[in-house]
Amino acid sequence: MNTFLLQKIMVLSLVFALTACGGSSTYNNSNVTPTVVPEGTDQPREFSLNFRAVSGESSVDCDNMLGGFGPAETDSIGVRDLRFYVSNLKFYDQAGEILDVELDSNEFQYNSDQGFVALIDLTSNSSGSCASETASGTERTNTTISGTVEDQVIADVSFEVGLPQAIMKAVIATQTEEDAPTPLNEMYWSWVSGYRHFVFDFAVMNTEGTFGEGYLHIGSRGCGAAGEKALLEKDQCDLVNTPSVMLEDFDPDVDSVAVDVSAALASARFAIDLPDGEQTAPGINCHSSPTQADCAAIFVNFGLDITTGEADMQANTVFSKSE
Repeated sequence: MNTFLLQKIMVLSLVFALTACGGSSTYNNSNVTPTVVPEGTDQPREFSLNFRAVSGESSVDCDNMLGGFGPAETDSIGVRDLRFYVSNLKFYDQAGEILDVELDSNEFQYNSDQGFVALIDLTSNSSGSCASETASGTERTNTTISGTVEDQVIADVSFEVGLPQAIMKAVIATQTEEDAPTPLNEMYWSWVSGYRHFVFDFAVMNTEGTFGEGYLHIGSRGCGAAGEKALLEKDQCDLVNTPSVMLEDFDPDVDSVAVDVSAALASARFAIDLPDGEQTAPGINCHSSPTQADCAAIFVNFGLDITTGEADMQANTVFSKSE
């Protein structure tokens, strides 16, 4: 048999064998388990949610007096301390679905089994009105919440202004203020043995050059018996007083969260009553009590019901999107 015929027979035999074994040009994968790629496998991306203080259209710092306050818009204020906690942070996609978020742990951000909370501190104590002897602020500042978020288009953001009740209970019931983990060792409210959610202290000056002081402290009330630590025998305070915020069409890569001090103080009287009915220097004194004259208007501005402690995010005019 010649060589050419032998090679042709061998090729035909190989083709027949492959066909008999299923070795056609179409791959048979009936006995192979396919690799399944789960949904949502996009790598998470880092984000920074930035906060800034404003008064209307103007930026706020410690070095300038801000005008246009009070019923006649003739009072001026100088910021001394502006700090608040942020919790229950959520990002939403364009369909309104909540995106997966992982929040960093650092000296301003606390993660625990009871939840997450961050401290935003927009003032230091090193200059201007923030450096006065009566100012209560700290040297360090923090304007950002950081972490990673599911790599999808972020459409909206929501959060609460304050310390979650579960964290407050866990920390206060087991630790002293000094022993509390940072940043939970800064905003302790000793007279109710709890925490202030939002602190805004400032100096006030009227047109006559008379100086006064302003204290806007939002915190939970009815947290326990007098002289005892908060939430020892209950899971939450009677009046939670935690403002809530929803910002739509919000892109953290471009937008920031504005805290408007003029909106916070809108409709406040800027006058402190003395027991004899006279008025002292202009000022604000609101420590979350319904009996304090300025608290009713201030709570409305934050979207809080002063009688129930419940929050309405749609009524909160203090927090907004800043491009």
